[in-house]
Amino acid sequence: MPPAASWDQVRDLFDRALALPPADRAAFVAASGQPEAVQREVLSLLAHSEALDDAGFLASPVAAAAAEASAAARSARPGQRFGAWTLDRLLGSGGMGEVWLAQRSDGSFEGEAAIKLLKPGMDSASVYARFATERQALARLSHPHIARLLDAGLGPDGRPYVVMEHVQGQPIHRACASLPLAERLAVFLQLADAVSHAHRHLLVHRDLKPGNVLVTPEGQVKLLDFGIAKALDPLESTDPDETRLGERPLTPSYASPEQLRGEPVTTATDIYSLGVLLYLVLTGRRPYGRDATDAPSLIQAALHEAPSRPSTLDAPDGDAPHWPRLRAQLEGDLDNILLKALEKQPEHRYASVQDFAADLRAYLAGRPVSARAATWPYLAWRFVGRHRLAVGLAATAMLALVLGLGGTLWQMQLAREAQARAEHRFTQLRELSRQMVFGYHDQIANLPGSLATREALLKDALKYMDGLATELGPELARQPQLARELAESYSRIAALQGDGFAPSAENLQASRGNLGKALALLPYYLDNTASAERRDPAAWRVAAEMHEGRAILAMRAGQLTETKAALDDARRLDEEALRLAPQDSRTQAQLASVLGRLGLLLGGNPLQAQLGDLKSAGQALRQAVALYGQLCAREPGNVEWTHQHAWAQQLLASWGWLAGERETALRAANEALRLRDAVLRAEPGNPQFRYQHALVRSSAARIHADTGNPVEGARLLDEALAGLDAELKADPANQAARRDIVLLTTARARMRWQAEPTPANAAALRRMLDNFPPADQLAGDFYLSRWRAEAAYAAGRAAPDAAEQLRLAQEAESLMRATADQPANASRRWMLARALSLQATALQRQGQDAAARERASQAIALWQPGGAPALYRDDEAEARRLAAVAAR
Repeated sequence: MPPAASWDQVRDLFDRALALPPADRAAFVAASGQPEAVQREVLSLLAHSEALDDAGFLASPVAAAAAEASAAARSARPGQRFGAWTLDRLLGSGGMGEVWLAQRSDGSFEGEAAIKLLKPGMDSASVYARFATERQALARLSHPHIARLLDAGLGPDGRPYVVMEHVQGQPIHRACASLPLAERLAVFLQLADAVSHAHRHLLVHRDLKPGNVLVTPEGQVKLLDFGIAKALDPLESTDPDETRLGERPLTPSYASPEQLRGEPVTTATDIYSLGVLLYLVLTGRRPYGRDATDAPSLIQAALHEAPSRPSTLDAPDGDAPHWPRLRAQLEGDLDNILLKALEKQPEHRYASVQDFAADLRAYLAGRPVSARAATWPYLAWRFVGRHRLAVGLAATAMLALVLGLGGTLWQMQLAREAQARAEHRFTQLRELSRQMVFGYHDQIANLPGSLATREALLKDALKYMDGLATELGPELARQPQLARELAESYSRIAALQGDGFAPSAENLQASRGNLGKALALLPYYLDNTASAERRDPAAWRVAAEMHEGRAILAMRAGQLTETKAALDDARRLDEEALRLAPQDSRTQAQLASVLGRLGLLLGGNPLQAQLGDLKSAGQALRQAVALYGQLCAREPGNVEWTHQHAWAQQLLASWGWLAGERETALRAANEALRLRDAVLRAEPGNPQFRYQHALVRSSAARIHADTGNPVEGARLLDEALAGLDAELKADPANQAARRDIVLLTTARARMRWQAEPTPANAAALRRMLDNFPPADQLAGDFYLSRWRAEAAYAAGRAAPDAAEQLRLAQEAESLMRATADQPANASRRWMLARALSLQATALQRQGQDAAARERASQAIALWQPGGAPALYRDDEAEARRLAAVAAR
C-alpha cells in the first residue's frame, strides 16, 4: 500500500480515471506520471469497482426493491425536524440533493430558511467529508451579496444538512432582461464583488450559473451554493444547465474549458463563468453552442467553438425594437471585455475578478478599458465621449488651425497615453491601500506582538489614502464607491488608534482626526440618491459604527452632548440599514451595541462620563443584553455574538453595582465571566478575546469584593493583571493594556487596604499615583482623570495624618475641575462631591470647623440633584454628618 501521505494522490487519480470509459482507464493511469505505488493502488481500486459493475450491484429485483424501500423510508418530508428547523415544502431537487423551505421552530424567534439535504443513498464517507469541508468554507464568507450560512448539523438519520439564508428573487438574466444596459452592468458588478470576496478568502465557486445568482426585488444580488454544489448536486444529467459531478463538479453551459478537460481549477475558472453569465445577461443567449440540446454537444462547443462577438448577433426573440441600440452599445469595448473573459486559455483572461470589474467600471465611466488596444484613435474617442461640450468647442476653434491638426492629434495621443498610465497607477494605488487596510492587516491581526507592525502598515496606507483624497477632491462626489472605500478605511485606522477598550495604540488625537475624515465622506455616498452604495445595508451599518466610534471618543473626553448626538446618528443609520435588510444579524448586533453605549452614557459605569439617569440606563442595558441573547440563540456557533453578549452583561453588572441592585450585578458579572471563557476557548489566539478575558475579571472582582467575597475578588483581579501582563509582553505596542495595568494595579492596592488597613498597604496605595501620567496631561481624557481622582481619594482616606488627607482630597478635586465642565456629567459631579467631603473630614481633624462645614455644604449641594446612587450613599451621609457636626 502507498504511504499515508499519498492517499490524496490515490483518491484524485482514482476519481479522474473512474470518469473515463473502462477501456481507457489503465492507459490513463499509466500516463499520469504518479509514483508506481500510487498507480498500483488505483488499478486495484478500479478492478474492484469494475468487478462490482460486472456482478450487477443490486441487480436482483429483491435487492433493488429493498434499496428503494430503504431510501423511501429515509426521505425527507414536511414537518420533519432538523435541529431548530422544521421542513415546510420542497423548493427543488437534483440527483443527489434536495432544497426545502424550513421554519424556525425552537421558539427563540420566527424566521424561514432554505435547508439543503443529501438524498438517501448519496451518503458515502467521501461525500460526507467534502460536505463538511465546504460547510467550513461557507462559514468563512461574510458579504452582503453572498447568501449566509445560518446553521448546520446532522439530521435524525445521521445525514448532514446545512441551513442557508432563504433568498427570494429571480435568476440574474431574467431580473436584468428589462433593464437598461448600465443597470445590468451595475447588478453584475455586485456579483463580481461577491466572487472577488470569495477569491480573497482563497475559495473558488466553480459553479457560477443563473440558478445560483438570484436578484431580490430590491435589486440586490445574492450568490448561492458557494462550494456546496460540489457535494450535493446531481452526478449525471442530460440537462446542460444542471451541475454534473464526475471528476469534479461543473455545469456544462457555464464551465470553463479547463474544467471540462479535468485540469486544475483556479480563480480563472470563475472569471470564465462570469464571462458566460455576463454574455447571457447582456444578449439573452449563450456565447457558443446555441443549437446544442444535450451536455455532450455543449461540451464540444465550449472546448472548440469560438464565442460569437456579442454585437454581431441577431435580435433575440421579442426584443427586436431595442436590439439596434443595445448592439451599438455592445460594439467595441463590451465586445472586447466579454471575449477577454471567455478566452479558452486561462492565462489570456483577466488576471483577477477585480481587473474584470475594473474594465466594466471604466466602460461605465467612459474611460479606456484594458481589453482594448490603447491606440490614439480609441483614446481620443474615449476622451471625446467624456468631454463632449469641451471637444465641440475645441473643434470649432480647430477649424482655424487645420494645418496644425496632425501635430495636435499627436499631442493628444501622448496626453491620453499619459492619462491612461496615470489612471492605471491610480487604480493600483487604490487597490493597494484597500489591501493594506483590509487584507494584509487582517491577515496579521491575530499574530502575537503584531500591533506595532499593524500600526506601521496602516500609517503607510494612510499616506496613500490622504494622497488619493487630495488628488480627487470634489471628484469624490461623483465617485460614491471610492468615497465609501476611503471612509471605511479611515474608520478602520481610527479604531486601531483609539479604541480605548481593545488592544490599541491609545493615540486619541490621531483617532479623532481620521474618524473625522471618514465622517466627512459619508454624504458623498449616503446622501447621493444615484449611488448604488445607498442601497447597500452594509454601507449604512458601517456608517453607524463610525458614529459609535465618534461617541466613544467624545465620552472619553467627557463631552456628553456630543456623545448623545453621535449615538442618535448611529441609531438612525442602523434603523435605515434594518429597513433595507430587516433580518440582517450584523445590523441587529450593531443596534444592540448602540443601546449598550446609550446605557453607559445614561448611567452605566461610575468611572466613565455619564448623565446619572440610572433608571433609563438599566432599561437600555437590559435591551442590549436581550438583543445579543436573541442573536446567540439564532446563531449559536457565531463567536462574535457571544463576545458582544459578554460585553453587554459586563455593562449590566457595572450598572447594577452602581445602582445598588447587587443580585443583578453579581448575576451579570458571573454570566459575563462564563461567556468570556467560552469565547476564549473557541478562539484562543484572538488578541481581542484574550484582552477582554482579562478585563472582565477586573469588573467582576470589584463586584465580588463589594458583595461579601473579597477572596474571590482578589483572585479575579490577580487573574486580570496576569492576563494583561501576558498581553503586554506579547505585544509591547499595546498601549491600552499598559494603561489598564496601571488602573488595575491601583484597584488591587485599594482592595488590599480595604481588607487590611495597615500603614504598609496605605503607603502602597499612595505610591500608585506615581504610575499615572502627570495631571496636566489628562485634561482632555475624562476617563483617566476620573480614575486618578478615584485613586487620590482612596489614598486620602488611607492617609496617616490630616494634612496628607487634605492634600490628596484637593488633588482629586483639582483633577475633576480640569476636565470639561458639563453640569450634566453626573460622574464628574459625584467625584467632586466625594473630594469635597473628604476635605471636610480632613479640615475637621485639624480643628477647622467653619472650613469643614463649608466643604461639606458644597458636597451636599453637588449630591442634591437626585441624590447619590447606592454606591455613594455612605459618602453623601458622611457629608451631611460633617455639616451637622461642624455647625454645632
